[in-house]
Amino acid sequence: MKANNEFKSPKENRSTLSRRQLLLGMGIGATALATGMIGCTASGNPSKDLESNAEDGAIALKEPTQTIDTDVVVVGSGMGGMSAAVTAAEEGANVLLLEKQNVLGGGTNFAEGVFGMGSDLQKEAGVNGSLSDLLAIELEFQRYIVDYTLWDFVVNGAEENLAWLMDHGVKFVELGQGPYAGIRTQHIYEDHRGSTMIAKLEEAARSIGVEIRTDTPVTHLLMDGDTVVGVQAENGKDVLNINAKAVILATGSAGSNNELFDNHTSRTSEKYMWCGAPGLDGDGIRMAGEAGMGKPYRLMAPLVGTTVEPLGVASQLAALAAMNPYALWVNQDGKRFMNEWLVRTAIYAPNAIESQHKAFSILDQALFDRLVEKGDPNVGWGYYVYKDAPLPDAPKELDQELSRESENVFKADSIADLASLLGIEPTALEKTVQDYNKLVDAKEDPALGKKAEYLTDKIETGPFYGFRVKGAKVNMFGGIHINSNAEVVKEDETPIAGLYAAGVECGGFQGETYGITVPSSCQGISLATGRRSAQSAAAYAKR
Repeated sequence: MKANNEFKSPKENRSTLSRRQLLLGMGIGATALATGMIGCTASGNPSKDLESNAEDGAIALKEPTQTIDTDVVVVGSGMGGMSAAVTAAEEGANVLLLEKQNVLGGGTNFAEGVFGMGSDLQKEAGVNGSLSDLLAIELEFQRYIVDYTLWDFVVNGAEENLAWLMDHGVKFVELGQGPYAGIRTQHIYEDHRGSTMIAKLEEAARSIGVEIRTDTPVTHLLMDGDTVVGVQAENGKDVLNINAKAVILATGSAGSNNELFDNHTSRTSEKYMWCGAPGLDGDGIRMAGEAGMGKPYRLMAPLVGTTVEPLGVASQLAALAAMNPYALWVNQDGKRFMNEWLVRTAIYAPNAIESQHKAFSILDQALFDRLVEKGDPNVGWGYYVYKDAPLPDAPKELDQELSRESENVFKADSIADLASLLGIEPTALEKTVQDYNKLVDAKEDPALGKKAEYLTDKIETGPFYGFRVKGAKVNMFGGIHINSNAEVVKEDETPIAGLYAAGVECGGFQGETYGITVPSSCQGISLATGRRSAQSAAAYAKR
């Protein structure tokens, strides 16, 4: 990798992207760009690094303070980016990996495990299910809206890719419970966190010469006509032009970008809380659009579970309030709208929340105390808040939220007073509570079908608690259109020369909901696309 610090005059050295290149396929013009319709932060502010040239209508890149030459640039350091960087280096490429945060790993740091096949753990557990059967179940679950040609190389490479991780020192401590026919493909990382895996891949990357730079956000692609020839990035006051033969986008989709969420999914961001890693703003999607991909492709929100803002999935209070099947749930009118047991499923409760303007869970003091002191096998949140364990931190969290007058946590001495705090007509909520208590007595719920084993707790012992519940947005899928070589393609399926993508921002793997039939599919897809993109990019770089 060669650094070139020779500077020409700004007039001689300025690189520009034409307005057509920047906006091609996005369906927006200069006015929309100015209002931050695409390529903005979660707050909706447009990128500040664009300079408008009134004379020729072009949008110019910044003047670089340093120029670097390499073979492959990888943008992002989660599973997709790290596996791409290591694989590309193993294929003989000179690799530079850029991460905009000050730590590596992105959303993968919080992942629990990875999809794979062929491990000793599976052999010891007697796992012998067919991956083709598992894929068939996933296709049926998603009503065939997913792209088989993409899933095919993920599934067929499951054994090789898992072995590749283990060859690089990644350890797994157990298998997750597969949802179908004993097909247990989820391999749980040490400490139940992907950060341990990222550390191993970082070690491997550095040992084979991958240069890694953190605190270095990539702002734009460099283009030569329709071909991607590098990236522009920033590090403090330095502006870097990095000339590369191939670029791999692995920036983790757009989970924290509410504007993309609202404009390109069927959901409403106000009803969800972003619980994932910081910085997943849709940078890769924007850059692929600049290169001519077109509008964001198959962007979807894999909502998993429910929570209370701003507490998130690791909060004991949020688990008690939002992942509790014994509570009473009501909408903005004080009416029940779902079987509360659905909070224990991966996707149904967030879908039900989407159907209402607002959703609240209601608990009394007796139920609150029982869960704090004894826990419950049906209350918890994955590997963050364990089921069947006491919740001693919940009262402290409750006091903190009440003291700061949270807009989502409420306490009152009567149901009528609680209703007023929630913005519900008091008599409506009082009647719903009375009717619900009768269901508990009868152990029957004819209208919504809540089972007797969850109809155990009346709402009758004050004080009473109300929680505004939201869907938990822990990651996001899609946005970038790829083919089975992990090349970024235009709307007509023509590949964009020199541009590849990896990770969950690759569209086509999911439909309108989370792929719950393939546990740890996010990591499995990221691993497969990371390695496939690297193999394709390295081969392209050798031409």
